[in-house]
Amino acid sequence: MKTNDQQHDITQLEIEIEALAQEQAQCAAQVKELMIAEATHGENHAAEIHRLKQNKMMLGTQMQHLRAKIGAMKLGII
Repeated sequence: MKTNDQQHDITQLEIEIEALAQEQAQCAAQVKELMIAEATHGENHAAEIHRLKQNKMMLGTQMQHLRAKIGAMKLGII
């Protein structure tokens, strides 16, 4: 029974990682759009680009943490 619960928890974490990855991809796409707008229209979006890049890094860290948690669960550490 415990392994079924553990597998369910791992599946939930994997779903969460996928959602974070999608959000990270959206941040990257927005950064690209803003950088193109800066280059072509002379607009200044530095603060927004910086915020999006920070958010993208934060999401990457969260995904890394969840992957480590999954690994620990598979090894029976948690």
